[in-house]
Amino acid sequence: GCGGALPEEGAEAGLAQEPTLAPDVTAEALCLPTAAGTQRVKTILPPSELGIPRFAMGPGAFVDFKGTLHFAVNFEDGRRGLWRSTGTDAGTTPVRSFAATAGTSTPRLSRLAATPAQLFFQAPDTVHGNELWVSDGTTAGTRLVKDLTPGTEDSSLTHLTATGATAVFFREVFDTTVFTTRHELWKSDGTAAGTVRLRDFGTSVEVSAQDAKQGNALLFFVRELEGGITLWRTDGTSAGTVQLKWLDEGPDTYPNDVRTSGALTLFKLDEESGLSELWKTNGTAGGTLRLASFGSTRNMQVLGALGAYAYVTTTSYSTQYMVLYRVPLAGGNPEPVVTLPNDYASQGPAFPRINAVSQAPGGKKLYFAVNISSDSPAPRDTQLWVTNGTAGGTTLLRRPLSLSDEYNSPVYAAADNLVFFSAYQASTGIEPWVSNGTPAGTRLLKNIGVQPQPDPSSYPREFFRLGSRVYFSAYDDTLNSQLWSSALSNTCVAPEDAQ
Repeated sequence: GCGGALPEEGAEAGLAQEPTLAPDVTAEALCLPTAAGTQRVKTILPPSELGIPRFAMGPGAFVDFKGTLHFAVNFEDGRRGLWRSTGTDAGTTPVRSFAATAGTSTPRLSRLAATPAQLFFQAPDTVHGNELWVSDGTTAGTRLVKDLTPGTEDSSLTHLTATGATAVFFREVFDTTVFTTRHELWKSDGTAAGTVRLRDFGTSVEVSAQDAKQGNALLFFVRELEGGITLWRTDGTSAGTVQLKWLDEGPDTYPNDVRTSGALTLFKLDEESGLSELWKTNGTAGGTLRLASFGSTRNMQVLGALGAYAYVTTTSYSTQYMVLYRVPLAGGNPEPVVTLPNDYASQGPAFPRINAVSQAPGGKKLYFAVNISSDSPAPRDTQLWVTNGTAGGTTLLRRPLSLSDEYNSPVYAAADNLVFFSAYQASTGIEPWVSNGTPAGTRLLKNIGVQPQPDPSSYPREFFRLGSRVYFSAYDDTLNSQLWSSALSNTCVAPEDAQ
């Protein structure tokens, strides 16, 4: 089943759950968005030549820039574009288009990072290759910032993050004298003269792909090739680029599960021995502390923070059961909250792992998806859970989600009592769903996919709330993935919940 959409197997195994709501229980009564309020915003892409819905790229990398949705569109023929949308067909227009570059592939327009006045992104053109660009939201005001690698050769830029009025990013350069990648930290104010290197980390370290934005600063991890890992912080200035903490001396220690909850960032360190450590940081050296350690007999994953506690799960390698733990942020021993059921624990490989986490903007709930493994690449089961940090408030909302190994269900909490995700049922395939945080208030949002088709699913991606709408991309009857949105009820979702 590699690559196959395997939900049919789940249906045969009795996993699929059809909606159980009584017909007279309306979405409006449950404070849920409706099918009628969920519509395609605009047809942007032509029919896909791939013919495989789950591989369609569609609009993505959504950001809020000056109160308007901005996003990337990457066409199959290599063209690229920065777009904006007010939520209407007429108000959805390209800001700047890019022609396909020479060669067998064109890098995607990606990594959108919005400051109050400027939108930074990475894009390729036929003259400069893949470089840093900036926009003020107009076509005339969208321009190349600086050709960091002169000519048509691409620059390798990572970690592009807005820090106040400026942006920071890493430039990776292959050093031919030592045949190793050099990691350079840069900042930009949107001008060529104001785009400068802050620090050269050299060739003896590597910068982890894991990072976090905390306030107007970027947190990142640096690992020495000879051993040792440190946490750094930068606010886009030389003085504000500092090492916060030496975390571990081990040569094979890596950060994972970096999750920011308000003014606090949680992360774990995985060591070669199998030991996992839970850490917290508030962006200061004194506020960067190890909270707990978990042994090598179980896998620990970080969910987030609620109130005075951090929440993690641990899964026993021997029993294959997952336990939700809370860890006091002020210090103290981890405390078990509840053990999640595993119907397959005695049936061979059935190891549960957290696949996606979204914290509600109100900060009172965590939504998370659990994948239970199988002998094949595709999972046995996928489940959506919610927790408020108590055993009674930890609830299974829906199973299964996606059972394909090539498409993972997104999970996006638009408010404490509203989460968007995708799920499978036999009659529709994989479609967008919503929940108010209760099993009874969990239902199909809209059947968007093309019926009938060998694969009728719409494979929704990248839910993103802006104001009173949640935007996403979905494969529809245009035979490609287009921009969609769903209207939220003003009486149910408070404006201050908006992200």
